[in-house]
Amino acid sequence: MGLQDWEAGASYRRSLRKYGEQEVLNKLRQRWFDEIFTSDRAVHFFVGNIAAHPKTFMLLGLFYPQRRVVEYVQDGLFSL
Repeated sequence: MGLQDWEAGASYRRSLRKYGEQEVLNKLRQRWFDEIFTSDRAVHFFVGNIAAHPKTFMLLGLFYPQRRVVEYVQDGLFSL
């Protein structure tokens, strides 16, 4: 699934300018895996489709608040 998130593209371009081609993958891995996709974050994906291709979905963005905030505000999706 392709990621169409503006932040991801901007992060790549900024890192490429700042660190060069050799270091850009390490910096992106650090940002996305060590800072965003961590156990203290509740990562949510925004998914959408294209009108001309309603069965084709894309990952449009991410929302990654602190897990404690989400657990405080939101009950389980399928809670009874």
